[in-house]
Amino acid sequence: MAPAATSRWAVALVSLLLVWRIVHVNAVLYEDDGRPRFVRDASPGVGEREILARVLREDPAEAAALVLLAGVHERGRDLALAARAYSTALAIAPLDREVLSAAAEFFIRQGALAEAIPLLDQLAENYAELRPKVFPVLARILVSGREQAAWKALVARNPAWLGPFIAAACAERDIDPSSMLALLMRRAESARALPEAGCVIDRLRAAGRWEEAYHVWLNTLPRERLADVGYVFNGGFEYAPSGYGFDWIAATQAQRNAGHAVEIATTLGAVGKKALRVTYNGKRQDGVPIEQFLALAPGRYELSAMVRADSLKSVRGARWTVRCADGGKPTGPLGASERFLGSSEWRRFVFDVVVPATCRGQVLQLEPVGADEGVTYLAGTLWFDDFVLRKALN
Repeated sequence: MAPAATSRWAVALVSLLLVWRIVHVNAVLYEDDGRPRFVRDASPGVGEREILARVLREDPAEAAALVLLAGVHERGRDLALAARAYSTALAIAPLDREVLSAAAEFFIRQGALAEAIPLLDQLAENYAELRPKVFPVLARILVSGREQAAWKALVARNPAWLGPFIAAACAERDIDPSSMLALLMRRAESARALPEAGCVIDRLRAAGRWEEAYHVWLNTLPRERLADVGYVFNGGFEYAPSGYGFDWIAATQAQRNAGHAVEIATTLGAVGKKALRVTYNGKRQDGVPIEQFLALAPGRYELSAMVRADSLKSVRGARWTVRCADGGKPTGPLGASERFLGSSEWRRFVFDVVVPATCRGQVLQLEPVGADEGVTYLAGTLWFDDFVLRKALN
């Protein structure tokens, strides 16, 4: 066979092998559940090493051939040569998807996680479509507690994918949220009000770790918001609720389905510039319009706030309650306000809250009276402002 024909045949074979290799890499880098699959390829075909060597002699910068050659070396147990070939391919094509994937697969198989993490970082950063595959692998490396220096360097770079990664890892029920706390706290040093913290806080609350959840939330608050911290956060509604942690959480259902709508609006007579407005459309009530989780120590408290009613029509009205939320579904009231009906100017209302030693976490919520007994309907508007919760003096 003439040299030119041999060269063309070799390049064609490499192209075919590369197509196979790309498909193979994407198929075996991860199991269906995202775990790395540690398998060996079949024995290389006769002459494969020679063909690749010939291609590389003609073009030493052919990254695809280097990736294939690395696989040949690995199957032959020449791991040092395989690592060198992958490193050379990465130097030539540092952001190539297939090169990154193949090299990451190799280093994961070898247990060289410090080398794999930067490659997975680049895949997540440059190929968002691969994140559902890359994130579970990164999550399991994080849970292992290994390679803290590599993680520290990654967090210092603060890549755009880091927030979505924390949220995705948190959503995996078999991963302890505690494994993400150090990562989240380091990230909080350079970025505040992190939305991805919501899942971690929810998981800690669900596990009954209320004090830990509360401190995680505090550490993700912007410095200027720390002045709002009290037993009730943002009680004057001067800031839009974040919707997670121990801030106000408003219902997200459409008004036509929920029977109510929540808005933070400017109004006359409020203590500050803004107040909470809850509008009821007269239909059946589904859920509560707004709530806030609390982390109160056992004891007796006094909650006061301002209210203004605007033609609120209902058989029994609406009220604020504080219920124990530790362990899942809220229990009977630890305290409840008066019922709100009809119309009124701004006025203050007060009620007592008694937290027993058995209740580690609570929820403050606006609810229709009698919702636990059957269907309820409300129409009209309620305004609220200036929530203050204090320890009772006696």
